[in-house]
Amino acid sequence: MIPDNILALAPEIIQWRRHLHAHPELGYEEYDTQQFILSTLRSMGHHPKVAGDTGVVVDIGTSGPMVLARADIDALPITEDSQVDYRSQREGAMHACGHDGHTAMLLGVARVLPYYLGKHSGRARLIFQPAEERHPGGALKMIRDGVLDGVVRVTGLHLQSELPAGKIGARLGVQSANSDRFDIVIEGKGGHGSAPHHTIDPIPVMAQMIMAMQTIVSRQISPTDAAVLTISAVKSGSAYNAIPSRAELKGTVRTFKTDVQDKVIERLRQIVENTAATFGAHAELQYRKGYPSVVNSQEEWKIFKAVVENFAGRDAWIDVDERMGGEDFAYYLQQRPGVFWNLGAHDPQYPYPHHHNQFNFAESVMPLGVWIMVQTILAFSAAPLSLSDTQGQETF
Repeated sequence: MIPDNILALAPEIIQWRRHLHAHPELGYEEYDTQQFILSTLRSMGHHPKVAGDTGVVVDIGTSGPMVLARADIDALPITEDSQVDYRSQREGAMHACGHDGHTAMLLGVARVLPYYLGKHSGRARLIFQPAEERHPGGALKMIRDGVLDGVVRVTGLHLQSELPAGKIGARLGVQSANSDRFDIVIEGKGGHGSAPHHTIDPIPVMAQMIMAMQTIVSRQISPTDAAVLTISAVKSGSAYNAIPSRAELKGTVRTFKTDVQDKVIERLRQIVENTAATFGAHAELQYRKGYPSVVNSQEEWKIFKAVVENFAGRDAWIDVDERMGGEDFAYYLQQRPGVFWNLGAHDPQYPYPHHHNQFNFAESVMPLGVWIMVQTILAFSAAPLSLSDTQGQETF
């Protein structure tokens, strides 16, 4: 059901993706990536502009409602361990989440969209956003640079390697979690390992905290409410015979509901302060709220589902589950109605999850991603706005 003019783009889209994959850049360091996007868009006859420091924005079309479509362009701080010909040429950086594919597909949209807008009214603003993987995220910078000015709806996609190739879906309402981070510093009193009674050992304090934290989700959050608390890093001491004076913990919290998020924060703070006091130590919790939940609006979800069924077939649609991952596209959806959707891209040759050092995806799905994005832009531009579409918008 994909038209020939988009299928014919496949070799070029793959070439773009592989170039980006071989030259990854971390958040707010995407200078070469930015120049590649700018030059590619200019070669198509467009007039792109810089936004969000290392991002790019380009408007296409001359009349009608404006729809924003977003691709994220940054890589992860991972050293690639795959053997593909286009593997990363930059040590310590890798496109291990599919952002190279997102960028290549949006460039494909830029290539064909003038043709389709020539047959329909409407306008599109394509944005290539930096630093999705780097808190506080590039979305806020893009918004502050005015990318939502004049925009009536928003959309974006994410490749999902665990979903069957060619399947497409989006969840009505909450789709992703609040994504928070915390640091804990425990201050004790160091000394010789043979005389622990002269010290305040921070390591037992840390151990007790870690065990107590596990009861927050298992015993203090309702089983009907989802939450994750993960300790991801611990650090203390360096010698066999010395008790350290300091211990540090890092972790993440994922929740869907604000009241659950608040309860986790409250209990975490109580455990940190009271456990330290019990041992005569001192501890501080630094808690940073991260990306909010992605919330797809009802009318736009209905429109998008109809687009998928009409232009990819009913069998293409898949109901996606809520995910505990974080995504800064949530900030666009806080201000404009829209849909953030998933494109299945499982490749049996690469059975690795996102953020793995051998991650890859089925490049064959990218023309489908271009086609559905084009049709979503057209449908979002043509559909009238309801009263609910204009409510609940926030400003930054």
